[in-house]
Amino acid sequence: MKDSIGCLIIHGFAGTLNEIEPLNKYLLNKGFVTRCPIMKGHTGNRRDLAFVKYTQWVESVEKSFIELRSQCHRIIIIGFSMGGLIAVNLATKYRTDAVITLSMPIYHWDMKRIIKNIINDIRIKDYQNIKYYVSSTTSIPFSAMINFKTLLRKTKPLLGQIECPIFIAQGLIDDIVQYRSADYIYRKVSSEVKFIKYYENTAHIICHSIENKKVFGDIEDFIENVIK
Repeated sequence: MKDSIGCLIIHGFAGTLNEIEPLNKYLLNKGFVTRCPIMKGHTGNRRDLAFVKYTQWVESVEKSFIELRSQCHRIIIIGFSMGGLIAVNLATKYRTDAVITLSMPIYHWDMKRIIKNIINDIRIKDYQNIKYYVSSTTSIPFSAMINFKTLLRKTKPLLGQIECPIFIAQGLIDDIVQYRSADYIYRKVSSEVKFIKYYENTAHIICHSIENKKVFGDIEDFIENVIK
């Protein structure tokens, strides 16, 4: 029964629940139990993000994982972007039925894609990408960036400990995470059951992409195959 399957959905670095809400709604409508914890310091206030450590991000998500585990027989951890790093940390500490990573960073900032986006903004006189890049550099505290880098560095060696089934989703026009990150994850995990899927017209915020229904359908198929 789907109502005994819990899906822990983790948002990204300096992000909000809005990043993952479309997936949350999709899985709820399909009958799954979901939890979407807010990471410590992710209030939208720059100062709050500046005074927390990466370990507190993990701990705040871990609390929701434990609560969900007490309610459901099967647990799937889904991590978007940096949330994927936290998913890996939890899956190496607790028994987990499957892990799903969405745009998880190993190699971040695709400079070729960023430059292409900036040139296109200037060409069409629509400066949305430029505004986003400027905002990202000013709204994220330096201490938070250091914590992100530390979490990434400490998580990469853990990939070999992942033995549960894993589904790796990555957009091919992602400017924040280089798409070769997905291949790195696929090669490093020890899972016997592992799938990787690239989405041609998908950027970083994968749950809001024009291909999100395809992504969600693939996630649902993966979960159903895992729990059979």
